[in-house]
Amino acid sequence: MAKTARLAFAAAVCAATAACVFAAGGGGLETEKWQAAIDAAASRGGGVVAVPKGDHPIGMLVLRSNVELRLEKGARLVASGNPDDFPVEASAKASGAPLRAVVVAAAATNVAVTGEGEVFGNGWAYDYSRKDQPKPMGLCFYKCRGVRLEGFVLRDTAFWGINLVKSEDVVIRRLKIDSHAGLCTDGIDIEGRNVLIEDCDVDSGDDAYCVKSHDPGYEVENVVVRNCSARSHCNAFKLGTASHGVMRNIAFVHCRAYASRRVYRDLAPMPKDLLDWKPVEGAPWYHCGPGFGCVNVECVDGGLVENVVADDIVMEGFQTPLFVRGGDRSGFNDDYADSSQGKWFAIRNVVFSNVRGRADGRTPSTITGAGRCRPENVVLRDIDLEIPGEGENAKPFSWPGEDKAGAYPQTNMFDPYHLPAYGLFVDKAEVEMENVKFRLRPGTNDARPAVHVNKEG
Repeated sequence: MAKTARLAFAAAVCAATAACVFAAGGGGLETEKWQAAIDAAASRGGGVVAVPKGDHPIGMLVLRSNVELRLEKGARLVASGNPDDFPVEASAKASGAPLRAVVVAAAATNVAVTGEGEVFGNGWAYDYSRKDQPKPMGLCFYKCRGVRLEGFVLRDTAFWGINLVKSEDVVIRRLKIDSHAGLCTDGIDIEGRNVLIEDCDVDSGDDAYCVKSHDPGYEVENVVVRNCSARSHCNAFKLGTASHGVMRNIAFVHCRAYASRRVYRDLAPMPKDLLDWKPVEGAPWYHCGPGFGCVNVECVDGGLVENVVADDIVMEGFQTPLFVRGGDRSGFNDDYADSSQGKWFAIRNVVFSNVRGRADGRTPSTITGAGRCRPENVVLRDIDLEIPGEGENAKPFSWPGEDKAGAYPQTNMFDPYHLPAYGLFVDKAEVEMENVKFRLRPGTNDARPAVHVNKEG
């Protein structure tokens, strides 16, 4: 099927899905009703606002201090799909923070969203070719302290799923996030302190769990993601790309990364003839191909990344198991940054241990530096990964020496056929290895060595 036909098919399915979902809400919006309940609870010093079973179409709800929004079993908050119903939250507007979400809180303490219900972002309603059309996140917390998110389902947001911006003392437990309505649909974005995320299941179009730093003046630290699973068309567990400030003491432990169950715009199961992607020989079939990276550690905007641990990680359905990238995007300005450039340019003290499973793509693990940022003290211990060999496609020892210092960091930023190893390539970085195994998939071959460390530069 031609590309234009595929796009038309996708648009028709999405339009039909969106119409059916929004119609299920019935009647007018309930935004004022639930906002009044939240405000009334806050005026009494706090309390629980319980949302009963049924569909409740809403615009943006603003949580107040000491209020818990509890979604009863069968309750569903359905975002309207109209961008006008999601204005930038007033108290954060002056700061430039893009707080536009189905549920938002700013400068609040002791706030919670809990229960067995669902928040539906209605991402189907948006035209993703329109860059000028604002798209709300699922939940956003700006400069909050004491945030608790437990139990509910977050589905098909128009933009990022959960965004923590300079928020502290956060606990996220037992959430299920399933979001593929658009391309920029991260699961959980973390820019805060003292954050615990556990027992969650994220299936996202973009990065599943992503630690970020937009402000060189704010230190992101003490973040633990444990006992979680990640499915993504992009990256499973990631630090960056926004890396303007400090990110330290970050741990991904006892986690699993698999291929996504869905393709974009919920077209699964998609017939194979609708896809351009084809699996590497010997790899399982995935509806939209494998994700990019399993664990990514990136610092390209002048920040400092230190004390990172990824331990007991099981993976399959991703092209690149491990990716560490120090870069130098001098002068780069991203839309959410308080400053375009940090001052550290450093990655140090990164430990990957007990990482095992299977790579399902053509790009090997890479640990590379460029410009002013070169990773230091990166340790690989007890690594056991199966790699698909490239046979005659590989071009041994033909690394071009191009470090791409200012490029966007992504696992496929280098031509995999020109990398001089099939398992791990190291360039401009300090790496220690103990009990590291990169095994070729049975029945495949590759002329290159498993590991190559570039001694130059």
